[in-house]
Amino acid sequence: MHNKKLIRIIAIVLAVLLAGGVVFGALFSSLAEEQTAVGNVGRHQYELTMEYLADGQALHITQRLVYCNGTGRRLTEVVFYAAGNLFRRESASMYETDDLARVFFAGYTPAGIDLRAVRCDEEPTDFGFQGENENYLRVSCDVAPGGQCTFEFDYYLLLMRCGAFQGAGDTDVRLSAFCFVPGVPDGGTGQFDMKTPLSHTRWLDCEAADYRATLTLPEGWMLCATGSAGLASRADGAAVWRIEADGVRDFALSFGRRWRSYERDSASGVRVRALTNVRGAAGRMLDVAATAVDQCVAWFGAFPEEELELAQSDAPLDATVFPGVVWLPSALLDPARADDLAQHIRFAVAQQYFGLSAWVEPSADAWLSDSVSEYVACLLLEAASGRERFLAYVNRDWVSALQQTVPGGLNITSDAMRFDADSYKLVVRQRGAVVLHELRLAMGLEDLIAGLKAFLEMGADGHTLTEREFVAAMDAATGESWEAFLTDWLFNVGDYVQQDMTWYE
Repeated sequence: MHNKKLIRIIAIVLAVLLAGGVVFGALFSSLAEEQTAVGNVGRHQYELTMEYLADGQALHITQRLVYCNGTGRRLTEVVFYAAGNLFRRESASMYETDDLARVFFAGYTPAGIDLRAVRCDEEPTDFGFQGENENYLRVSCDVAPGGQCTFEFDYYLLLMRCGAFQGAGDTDVRLSAFCFVPGVPDGGTGQFDMKTPLSHTRWLDCEAADYRATLTLPEGWMLCATGSAGLASRADGAAVWRIEADGVRDFALSFGRRWRSYERDSASGVRVRALTNVRGAAGRMLDVAATAVDQCVAWFGAFPEEELELAQSDAPLDATVFPGVVWLPSALLDPARADDLAQHIRFAVAQQYFGLSAWVEPSADAWLSDSVSEYVACLLLEAASGRERFLAYVNRDWVSALQQTVPGGLNITSDAMRFDADSYKLVVRQRGAVVLHELRLAMGLEDLIAGLKAFLEMGADGHTLTEREFVAAMDAATGESWEAFLTDWLFNVGDYVQQDMTWYE
């Protein structure tokens, strides 16, 4: 292990030297012109200049962040997520013991953040990693209420060969929560309420921001990313990609050298793109995605992203969803798993609306994203293939969930961090979908769709939606009160465990 680590460090140093003094500091003047004036709080603004050092399995990143203080109080420090450090030691992993062999398929080798410099408003500032696993970074500053400061970071992100949310594999390199992202200050205490990384659902809680990034890759590699991405230049065997994304909270990208690209426009005008090397898989991916996008546009209005990219990934666990980007494990692309692939894609399409466009607190109110998206995915199956296919799926997946006892007092609305992956799928995604189905039976499909659309519209200004607004949306769609109904079902759906159930409709 020590020899491997030494080889990686040497490779990184050689890669930097061979780069011939490439300068990473050219910041985008266009973004500087767009900056919000001090005293007028707007969105945070990121500039990222990145180069992938393939031989060293690392990225060199310079990051500039214009941070807007909307807390109403003076800030003397900001706490950032530093999730890359979760790979410094195996014991720090967010993955469960049974999943470690699949996630770290090449064996465990240390990775993490090599932080070289931190500046605030062009001056060196105090900083320090925090938490048992050093996965948060505290940086000193002095920012008045409504004011701004500019943070600058220079660091290397060392990656390991794995199928995690950050990592390199045979098919792709995956990057999510990879840069320094500021947490959300608690309105009551003023402290930064940092979330624990999870493997079974989204967890990064942050404020909306605009991103401008460049990424230098070896020639011939392909990229998919949140927002829009295009090839900016080519020189000396390398390609520079430019990425722009506005108003996003969960920026992600992946890139690979073995993909082939396939794309089409859905009937509603959304570009759908498949990146895969599995023969025949692209057609299945594009057919399901385009159909699901068009149906959601008919139900809920304009698709939140101009393009939806579906990327084959070495991630060995479930599909992972970000704004405009979906990572699909290679195992899902087996023709024998076509139905399973279709439901993962439908869920990903639904989540572009529920939980990403209509933002909910991703851990405490996870069911408002995942229960809703699970049920919408089933409605998309029903719309595409009919009632019988819908009921067959419901009885295959949901009935078994309804008949199992879950220890520990967990319920659908429990914080996601209390669950393991299996319990989360059973309780939040499957039993939560049953609650949405009971709501549909009580109010009718048309009113349920209208209520879901109203819920989306309530989040159009970007604020964090809550359970109270979900109930209010259902009330507004029907002219009735649904709080008692939902409360009863959310907390008592487990009563089905006691019932002899052979077929559920």
